[in-house]
Amino acid sequence: MTQEDQSFSRKGFLHQFGGLFKKGLVNHVDRKIAKTLKGPLRPPGALDEVEFLSTCTRCSKCVTACPYGVILRQPLDSGLGANTPFINPDGQACRLCVDFPCISACEDRALLPVASPRQVSMGKALIQTDTCNTYKGKVCTLCYDACPFPEQALTLDADFHPKILDACTGCGACQQRCPTHPVGVKVMSHVSYRAHQLEEETYFGFLSKEKKE
Repeated sequence: MTQEDQSFSRKGFLHQFGGLFKKGLVNHVDRKIAKTLKGPLRPPGALDEVEFLSTCTRCSKCVTACPYGVILRQPLDSGLGANTPFINPDGQACRLCVDFPCISACEDRALLPVASPRQVSMGKALIQTDTCNTYKGKVCTLCYDACPFPEQALTLDADFHPKILDACTGCGACQQRCPTHPVGVKVMSHVSYRAHQLEEETYFGFLSKEKKE
């Protein structure tokens, strides 16, 4: 190997290592943020979690404006999120109102206008294969029946296993209707979903590395 080749090889290695280091650092920060903020499901139109917490004034106008009483306030012991609005799909899912009264009531612009219910992006549903009835040999279509956008946000395969699609709004209707305890489908806010994905990538990446060794 020539001196020029060696120099190129070193540069390539340092560039690759630097990229991996940056990615690892970003992933670590994302996990720390998600763990600290917990990232509950926010009302439609909510800003990203960090910006939402700094913008929302805890006025509770969106809570009052919701005609179905879906939006709740986080308890006082919730740290940075105390008194901020959130939705608990175990109790009631977001109804995806056409006129979004919660957004109209938010004068702080912590909730921004959304063009239509289909454009809502509160979070993403995640199938829990260890508790979902269809993975126990049972036929169940309740999450599919509850989904406001079947075949676009959620579909069923030949074995009735639910599959979450890109059009999922994170409204939580599937979780509310799920008959299992714990639920077989759980809706996560974007920050919680990112943290979950990062944990999986880290875990399975570690396993993959172990197998190679």
